[in-house]
Amino acid sequence: MKHLDISGSHYTIGHAMGELGREAFAKSILPSHDFQRLMPALHDGWLADIAERLRREFPAYVEELHGLADGMHQPFARVLLWNCRGDLSPTGPEGCTSVAVAGDDGAWLAHNEDGNPALRRDCFVLEARPDDAPAFTAFCYPGSLAGHTLGVNDAGFAYTVNNLRLTESRRGIPRMVTARALLACPDTESALRLLNRTRRCGGFHFMMADTRQCRPLSVEAPWQGLSAIPAMPCEVHANHLVHERFRDLPQRITDSSAARQRRLEEWHEAHRGPTTADALLSLLADRRHPTLPIHRLAPDDPDNENTLASVLFRVTSRGIWCQLRSGPDQPVYWERWLPPTP
Repeated sequence: MKHLDISGSHYTIGHAMGELGREAFAKSILPSHDFQRLMPALHDGWLADIAERLRREFPAYVEELHGLADGMHQPFARVLLWNCRGDLSPTGPEGCTSVAVAGDDGAWLAHNEDGNPALRRDCFVLEARPDDAPAFTAFCYPGSLAGHTLGVNDAGFAYTVNNLRLTESRRGIPRMVTARALLACPDTESALRLLNRTRRCGGFHFMMADTRQCRPLSVEAPWQGLSAIPAMPCEVHANHLVHERFRDLPQRITDSSAARQRRLEEWHEAHRGPTTADALLSLLADRRHPTLPIHRLAPDDPDNENTLASVLFRVTSRGIWCQLRSGPDQPVYWERWLPPTP
């Protein structure tokens, strides 16, 4: 796993990310089927409409995208298109498994980030200090904005992200830009307000918690609306809508997502007593299912996804403890204690 530590403007941050991902974007992403099936959107006015919406509503992240494109020596439209992939094509290889647990002394968030195994060596941890927003840390894919996997900021807010394979979309703000905007939120309330007021193209699921209330939430955010359920005491989520309000919306549920959700719910039903880091890592490492496990390592995974990173967030009123690994059974790669800043 690579590491990038950068301060400055949104353009500067994007440019540094682009330089780091330049080779992987050119050699692994552009020739891929996942990129090629997005190409029609370059020519029918869809992308131009999205770009105009972004300039009006999220100009800072347009600057990051321009920096990303320049750092990778790629046209802006091509990079914007890649950052709209989940809105245009819901079947791409980015899965994930998330758990949130509430307790008397704080909250736990645990997450496996599952993605394209061809990009394993090119993903990186980003520690960024924007000029006009809280410093944050995120796990990043080459060619992509930060924020659509997992993130934590110095304001005392942490969240994880799960892909939703919605089979319908609309013109609006790409879900990856909305997720990037969450990295500037100080708490769950402001994050929910941002999601509520943003006209999204697609949708994500989030587990989130902050140091002000330490009450974790499971948040489904398809473009059709928003559902936020307190983790009382626990919520689990794979890659499809399960909240009562949205479970019947048009979506694609892969065999892996269904199997992981069932295993998570079994764990939820059996879970008793205080939650520990070891217990959560053991769940993230679960391989009980012979072909569709939570911890995904198979070269022939049916969704073309493997676990690329695992994170634990312990959110308390005193701060957030963060621990990131390249997998739940791997050594700690990055660990921090982040007291909330005013």
